Amino acid sequence: MHPYRKMQNWLVNLVGKSLKVNLKLLAAIVLLMPSCLNMEDPSIEVLADYHFDYTTITNIAVGGEYLHDTLFVDIINRISPFEVNNYSVEFEVLTGGGSVDNPKVLTSKDGKASTRWKLGTESFNQSAVAKIYNANGNFISEIRFTAYGMLYNSWNEVNFQPLATVSDAVSDTINQVSWLISHSKVYKRGAHFLDWQQINDIRLNGAREIEIDKNGVVYIGTWYGELYKSADHGQSWIKCTNPIPDRPYYFYFWITSDGDLWATHYERGLWHSKDGGLTWLNPVKVSGANFNMNGAFRLKNGWILSLGSPTGLKSEIIKSEDDGKTWTSLPTPQYPYCFFVTGNDEIIVCVQGMAVGIYKSTDLGQTYKPVHSVPVTFGTGSMQTYFHKFGSFYYMLVPGNGLLKTNNFEQFQSVLSEPNVGGLYIDHTGSLIVMGWHDKLNKSFFYGRK
Repeated sequence: MHPYRKMQNWLVNLVGKSLKVNLKLLAAIVLLMPSCLNMEDPSIEVLADYHFDYTTITNIAVGGEYLHDTLFVDIINRISPFEVNNYSVEFEVLTGGGSVDNPKVLTSKDGKASTRWKLGTESFNQSAVAKIYNANGNFISEIRFTAYGMLYNSWNEVNFQPLATVSDAVSDTINQVSWLISHSKVYKRGAHFLDWQQINDIRLNGAREIEIDKNGVVYIGTWYGELYKSADHGQSWIKCTNPIPDRPYYFYFWITSDGDLWATHYERGLWHSKDGGLTWLNPVKVSGANFNMNGAFRLKNGWILSLGSPTGLKSEIIKSEDDGKTWTSLPTPQYPYCFFVTGNDEIIVCVQGMAVGIYKSTDLGQTYKPVHSVPVTFGTGSMQTYFHKFGSFYYMLVPGNGLLKTNNFEQFQSVLSEPNVGGLYIDHTGSLIVMGWHDKLNKSFFYGRK
């Protein structure tokens, strides 16, 4: 018998006797050996060349409920397309505590197998596996699946985009819509608090900051010095006049309760628009070029308050009584890093130290009293917004400590004890978005409400 025919018969017999031979490896051996000997035998053929199609999208559902899409595996044998009948696919849940309807499924004649996955309630991140065996019981391969089980009224640690890197967000509780920015792209909330759809407008792909006025008009400032707005809940966008002329870079942007727009950047002064961004005035008249500010609040008496400095020497609460033309300092607790003004014109100031101190003024900044103090694991002091209001409660983020809740800035409740946080946002349902920092960078913590 020809020696290569003997080798072929030996390999074929081996397939029949040993169920542990990997078919892809076997096919490679059959192809390789004649090539190495510089001989060809057209009677030698590859036995199997597998390709798999399967559920690849990240699935999201409520913990304890079924995923909308089934788990499926589609086995394709490129060499013998019709020899994939009665293969065995064994589905198994690995993490999350859920279950599958059919743990073992035989493939149909076209190589397909599927089952439904009911998510568990043990964790937000959940996983499952499908192990594939041929008709002879030989193991071929395995496929991993990932799903996220939303746990309402509970904290979920999120590590997927766009939710892992939110840089800004706003909500409209009247019209029940919310937007966020992630990696300079704008997203609008869908059916639930993890469903965010990108707004496909190329002009918004450089988004940096998003704000909303009292009438529900949404404004987006870009990294390129531009400002866009939408008056129809994001269906269309109009380009405003650039807030700071001749500056093709980002700016800081706020909207006061009367609907006025305010933009600034270090050493470029303050720019003010009263007509929705059509025209801008540069009203600041101060000595020196180091004027800076963080935040803008319009009080009932017409004052504008901010945290900054007319001279750049130190940070303090500053006020303007003439629409930003001139600014003077208010008494301020030492070492402030952020502030907030309530609907009753109460001024709340946070100061840095071994612990973050929270101070409250009820007399327009003439006097302050300490109302709370929390320990922190690291110092803070960014221009991030740390305060948000939803319903009758205020939520306050303290980087290095966690998230606090209060309705009067007198008594405080800790709702998230996580020091590695650095940003806070709330959508129109009251779902909380807390951005991770340091050890939790590129992650976020979500507290979902229906």
